[in-house]
Amino acid sequence: MQKYRGELILLVVTILAASGWLFSKYSLQELPPAGFISVRFLAAALLFLPFAYPQLRRLSREQFKSAVTVGSAFSLNLFLWVQGMSYSENMGEGAFIVSLSMLLAPLVSWLIFRHRPQRMFWFCLPLAACGLFLLASGSGLALSLGNALFLLSSLAAATSFVLNNQFSKFVPALPLTTIQLTMVGLFCGLFSLGFETWPQTVSIATWSWVAASVLIATGFRFLLQAIGQRHSQITNAAIIMILEPVWTLMLSVVLLSEIITWQKALGCILILTALFVYRLQPQLRYQLLLNKKRKRRKLLR
Repeated sequence: MQKYRGELILLVVTILAASGWLFSKYSLQELPPAGFISVRFLAAALLFLPFAYPQLRRLSREQFKSAVTVGSAFSLNLFLWVQGMSYSENMGEGAFIVSLSMLLAPLVSWLIFRHRPQRMFWFCLPLAACGLFLLASGSGLALSLGNALFLLSSLAAATSFVLNNQFSKFVPALPLTTIQLTMVGLFCGLFSLGFETWPQTVSIATWSWVAASVLIATGFRFLLQAIGQRHSQITNAAIIMILEPVWTLMLSVVLLSEIITWQKALGCILILTALFVYRLQPQLRYQLLLNKKRKRRKLLR
């Protein structure tokens, strides 16, 4: 158990991430979408601020600009995601669509920074596209509004990931995360004040779901994720994190009575397979190289 402590922690992280979908769904029953995200992420930013403040003061202008660039893409990602949540009744299905960001990221990186994708990417992307096609087949071969927003959110998430990977080398993780959370809160808050209508009263139950989103699905989850990644191999961590849409789908079926047809089930399996194969390839490549080295050593002996 001690050997796999990091992997077990990351498994808990995926369950917390899936729970975040459920907390958000319940919160949106009374709160406007952008307003909810604003409250959630500003509160989370305030949790990180005391720890990040010393490093924030030492950021250069270029570092701050890099963090703002990443935060802009992250803000768009969360805005589109919460809009998808408000229009979609199939939370688990949406989770699989959002998880496509892992496969869209190499494509975005290729288009923006000319980083050529690996060969396996060209096999996994069509496989995931077939899965997306099957998810859309239940509604006349057209994505619903909610799923279309989830797909746009996935593209924005991929862009955010690529920019974060490009600029995070120059900005410490804690101030970068704090700036990202703050930008999401401010962007969605300004949109909510200008275009959304808030209810006159909000029930204690809804505020409880919001608190769970802030403390459990955001703050505690990010803390555990940092600890888990520190004590696990990067390939193992990447594969375990794929489980988030699986737990989300299970929660949606059990608690929200989401109906999964055979087409949607097959679509989810294809997407999950594409993600798993793409994430697993670095480990397979490393194993092949290791085997070649062992054979060479035997021949030399």
